[in-house]
Amino acid sequence: MSALSLAKLAQGLVARYPARHALTLCLEELRLRVRSNSAAVVDDLRGYFEAFAQATDTGPADLEFFALDGPVEEPPVALAARPPAPGKRPDKERFAEVPGGRLVRKQATGMLFLFGQGWNIAVGPCAANRNQLVNFLCARYMERRLAAGWMLGHAAGVAKGDKALALCGFAGMGKSTLALHLLAAGLDFLSNDRVLVEPAGPGRGPVLHGIPKHPRLNPGTALGNPALARHLAGALPEAARRAYAGLTPEALRAVEDKFDAPIDACFGPGQFRLAAPLSGVVVLNWKHGGGPLLARRVDLEERRDLLQALRKEPGVFYLPQALGAGARLTPEQCLEALYGVPALELTGGADFEAGTLACMEFLGG
Repeated sequence: MSALSLAKLAQGLVARYPARHALTLCLEELRLRVRSNSAAVVDDLRGYFEAFAQATDTGPADLEFFALDGPVEEPPVALAARPPAPGKRPDKERFAEVPGGRLVRKQATGMLFLFGQGWNIAVGPCAANRNQLVNFLCARYMERRLAAGWMLGHAAGVAKGDKALALCGFAGMGKSTLALHLLAAGLDFLSNDRVLVEPAGPGRGPVLHGIPKHPRLNPGTALGNPALARHLAGALPEAARRAYAGLTPEALRAVEDKFDAPIDACFGPGQFRLAAPLSGVVVLNWKHGGGPLLARRVDLEERRDLLQALRKEPGVFYLPQALGAGARLTPEQCLEALYGVPALELTGGADFEAGTLACMEFLGG
């Protein structure tokens, strides 16, 4: 066991699966390169990341990834079950620490991930599990940003010109749906479920940054909102549209069957970007059947109960030693990163049309 190390495991996998195909992504000033033994995997990722893919794959990269497509790999060490997050399926993933990094196995798919000391490897049935590849890449990219002192937020992000909003809310509040309503109103998309806040610097305030991941929709979002249906219906396969066409809005909301909604295909080209100055935080604290919508300004320093809707602890794909003391994880550090940023609380009934108007007024005012 003492001879086992992440570097040794990584080198063995790369030797077994020669990665002759590559894709380079430009995420603001950082270049990420994905290498694979499968042309199909690279082509699929190129289509998914079309807004950020470079035409050529030459030059150095800031982060290197390997997507090694093959059969399920048995982990070389015993893996421990990870305690599930509230509301998540138990035994979703298992992990082990090894010298130099960490191994994580997704139990449902058998995908195995190795990372640390500059290595980022996904091995297993990659072609059948694009979403897990995307999540892995985004998590490792976010770790790089957190190590630089940025804040991780559980929120969607939208922007209009040089103003961005972070939309957060407690479980099931519909922050992603509200973001899509704002896209339908002409705003740009920054991020669906995770955002990064770069604290204020010389001559500027905080900046909201997104990650290159498209929204994943339930049928209720695509079909149950008249204002969104013309944009999002095409994101569902024809068979799914037929299967769910007769359900009531209440029944649709109960369906869990995720589909990708590519931003350019649904809302038009050029509406997906990754950064804009942060102009406000919107906290969804409403409920279905809660009466008229009420929008009011709040102070997050005084309403720390609302701050919990925005805060997000790093998960199993983040290495504690890489984050060190730089990541802004405590409530006090989050408030410091958000200093001077106004906040809006939406209470009463879950009304996406009224919420869209309130956000537009907040953003413009």
